[in-house]
Amino acid sequence: MIVHRLFLLSVAALAAASCTEGSHPLAPDALLSHSVAGHRVVGSGHVQTAAGQREFTFHAIEEPGGGVTGSYKIVLPNGLFFEADVTCMAVDGNTGWVAGIIRATNAGIVVVGSRSMFWARDDGEGEGAADVVSSAAFNFPEGTDLGFCEERPLILPPMTVTDGNVQVR
Repeated sequence: MIVHRLFLLSVAALAAASCTEGSHPLAPDALLSHSVAGHRVVGSGHVQTAAGQREFTFHAIEEPGGGVTGSYKIVLPNGLFFEADVTCMAVDGNTGWVAGIIRATNAGIVVVGSRSMFWARDDGEGEGAADVVSSAAFNFPEGTDLGFCEERPLILPPMTVTDGNVQVR
């Protein structure tokens, strides 16, 4: 149920957001991380969409007590963006799921305080490696973030990373 709703709302919200014109550069966050448990999901770069290049930067770090820290920022080709503080993460092999609370945006359709989520896959380094990030879902209610990290769905559409890197450990 959560996966089906997540997919439908994500597609509708992303389609609406891509209708505005304009462009603003991404102000990247720091991507330093370390975790006693060894789990982290970090990355930055671009993905190509039908509307143009989408920029992203994220870092989610597992704390020694089991909590998480981090943030992420998504900038659409039209300059609309949102930033979120990480509330949960999960790692399974080379794939990481990250969710958070939206804290800032310039997009009228994005609700500050709502939940957002995405997944990322680390396909290694070097020639032929093609990391992947999903589209980012947003405007979900409290608790949806934790369900996303627990269920680990791959329903959000994947996009190949260009000019960037994803690391999942």
